Amino acid sequence: MKTSTIGAYPKIPAGSGPSVRSAIQRFEHGTIGPRALYDTYHAVVQRTLAIAAEASLDATTDGQIRWYDCFDPLCRDIENLAAGGLLRWFDNNFYYRHPIVTGRLQFQGGTLAAWAREAVGASAVPLTVALPGPFTVQALSEDRSYHNVPKLFGDIVEVLQLEAASLAGTGIFEVQWDEPALAVGAASPSLEEARQVYRDLLSANTVRQSVALYWGTCSSWLLAFEAADRVSVDAVTDRGVLTMLARERYPFEIGLGLLDARDVRLEDPTELAHTVEPFAAQYGTDCVWVHPSAGLELLPPDRAAQKVGLLHTLKHILEEEGA
Repeated sequence: MKTSTIGAYPKIPAGSGPSVRSAIQRFEHGTIGPRALYDTYHAVVQRTLAIAAEASLDATTDGQIRWYDCFDPLCRDIENLAAGGLLRWFDNNFYYRHPIVTGRLQFQGGTLAAWAREAVGASAVPLTVALPGPFTVQALSEDRSYHNVPKLFGDIVEVLQLEAASLAGTGIFEVQWDEPALAVGAASPSLEEARQVYRDLLSANTVRQSVALYWGTCSSWLLAFEAADRVSVDAVTDRGVLTMLARERYPFEIGLGLLDARDVRLEDPTELAHTVEPFAAQYGTDCVWVHPSAGLELLPPDRAAQKVGLLHTLKHILEEEGA
């Protein structure tokens, strides 16, 4: 059994230490300069990666510490995709700057690849880069240019292919495509449409690629991602997805989001182990991952660290039991 994180991490410390949130405020008020802000980003990324290493995770993101939100690197790397005003991130007490399409999308690249390369160099754990998938990008973007949904969507898929390709030489372990818009129903393609889009998206690159569904129904979308290396699901919001995954062996590695990323209460690792054991037997230990149900940025930093620590405890229990 393998363990990982799958998204953003709190940008403030559990105790003393640098805080990205306060550093950004001080920078905007002119009390610190660019070097001090950069040094804060660097220190907090290292702190986040150290937490992953201490828990012996098999993969981790860099916590998306430099990112304003999940769309930030896309808005930096894609011409004519601009960051707009703040909107609520689905039903969470968290906000994102919604992307605005101002012209024909063109991939320029550079920023995300540089961030990934730096994080890989600082990480003792294989690094995942999690990006919004095409359905989520389209559902949450404001189109002021195309006024033609198929043409816009086709260009979104192509620029995302180029973004993934730009990461292939950085040393990352995996590109993860996040599709909460599918899970919550903000995007509603047919199953066959979703399958074809992901066949096209994933076939264009040699880098390992996965899909993450969270905050809604995951079960109905599993067959859309047969071309993915792994599909990670939110088994807290959609407990029924475990039944689907147990019913037959899917052709991808499975990621079980069993730790609630929106609840400060800590799970019982022994109970988690009992849930994981049948899947380890069915899929094989190398094909089963356990992780939080989503990114941990919504939790207090001490609780986020404890959730990551639970993954270490869980792995130890399963190794003792031979799972």
